[in-house]
Amino acid sequence: MSRPTISDIARLSGVSKGTVSRVLNDSPRVSAEARAAVMEAIQRADYQINAHARSLSTGRNNAIALLVVAAQHQLFSDPTFVELIEGVRDGLSGTELSLVMLMGGSEAEDRRTVSYIGAGHVDGLIHLNPLLDDPITKGITNSPLPLVLCGPRPPHPLPRLSWTVAVDDAGGTIQALNHLAAKGAEHIAMIGGDPRAVGARARVDAYRSWQGERFDAALVEHGDFGYESGRVSLDKLLDRCPQMDAVFCASDRMAMGALEAARRRGRRVPGDLLVVGFDDQQVAATADPPLTTVSQPIREIGQEAAAVLMAAMTGQTPSDRLFSTRLIVRESA
Repeated sequence: MSRPTISDIARLSGVSKGTVSRVLNDSPRVSAEARAAVMEAIQRADYQINAHARSLSTGRNNAIALLVVAAQHQLFSDPTFVELIEGVRDGLSGTELSLVMLMGGSEAEDRRTVSYIGAGHVDGLIHLNPLLDDPITKGITNSPLPLVLCGPRPPHPLPRLSWTVAVDDAGGTIQALNHLAAKGAEHIAMIGGDPRAVGARARVDAYRSWQGERFDAALVEHGDFGYESGRVSLDKLLDRCPQMDAVFCASDRMAMGALEAARRRGRRVPGDLLVVGFDDQQVAATADPPLTTVSQPIREIGQEAAAVLMAAMTGQTPSDRLFSTRLIVRESA
């Protein structure tokens, strides 16, 4: 049996299709009698018709897409992604909007995602990790859909309706470096995140700017935000620059890997090496030693991304949002 249509509801209620559409859209230009007749017909035809009919009459799908450009193992192992998604869910609580996860990372995934968006299956987009050279945002430049980026803007054109909800990457980096300098560190290295990520680039750029004329490229390694890349990166840094006495890591997971590498190399933390992370994930407080880190409100960023998108979807003109960071001092530095 086929699903009821707007025409079916109009026939059952004895009104025009236009009147049914106005009722579904809560238009005030409907008499009480007509509204009651339409609502009775909707219930007789099965109340589930409501969402379908609304979609037919408005062109809306009551769905938004979460865009993620990452390998699946990174998505499910990185607490940052989990917290962002939970924040978006918090922000949509009480609405009828559904979440659709769209993945990128390979040429085939990027192409499918761009095609899916272009086919009009969703009403808005939240990008959890924009990249410097982002094939998905490049592919939807002409999309009329509102887009919210959880991070800084990439350097290429974006859809006309686009906003950012981000953390102050540069400010957090400088907080960490100033703290290490105040602790007496003179050779501060950095383990940056995925060099493709816009936020990771912002943190490395802030490190370079803070170092000024003292900047030494040998003191910088790039990981992928994960534990193993932090361990490998610290080994490389210690091989090149054994005099280093501090390291700032662009994620807590990389900092945890750095702590492990320091133990293997016989470097005492904080006695021989100061270590600072970024995120303030739960693992930071239980590390050995407990990790000094830059705290960012990850879940709140997700909540705000949902709020900005919903405002845009209802015709409002929201603003970009930049969240401050806070240094959490523990025993590693």
